[in-house]
Amino acid sequence: MSVLRLAEKLLEALVAALLFALVAMVFVNVMLRFFMNSGIVVTEELSRIVLSILILSGAVLALIQQRHIAMTLVVDRLPKAGKKVIVALTGAIMLYGNYLLAKGAWMQATLNFSSSYPISGLPMATIYVVATLAGAALALVVAVRMVLILSGRMEPETFFQAASADIAE
Repeated sequence: MSVLRLAEKLLEALVAALLFALVAMVFVNVMLRFFMNSGIVVTEELSRIVLSILILSGAVLALIQQRHIAMTLVVDRLPKAGKKVIVALTGAIMLYGNYLLAKGAWMQATLNFSSSYPISGLPMATIYVVATLAGAALALVVAVRMVLILSGRMEPETFFQAASADIAE
């Protein structure tokens, strides 16, 4: 198993574990509030943190597995050279967006390292550090695909494959 496949499987396991934790926390808290008129206060903060990490991890996993929605109506009709130009343009835009995500999240993390959530005591920078890592991971995936496509080792169509292709089949 390659390192990339192992990373993908670990990310899948992380997303599954986070989803389970989120559902368990919310379910237990709802049951406690309904039957006992009380709840676990820390789950309010933890569920927010877990949801944020789940979303960021899921975005990275969706990009790796090419599960994002794509509009390929124009790109499908272009010749191979045109597709490579579009790969370079859209890849550059995606890299810039990922750079902004990582840079902005890191700026927020540095501002929040000294702050803690009031109930759990976790650093408020937790979500921002994860967002920084997600931005870097997203940029890495896009950059690797761009290099492979522009060097001719991968077909340009693979850059634009997405969930829409799976639904159509």
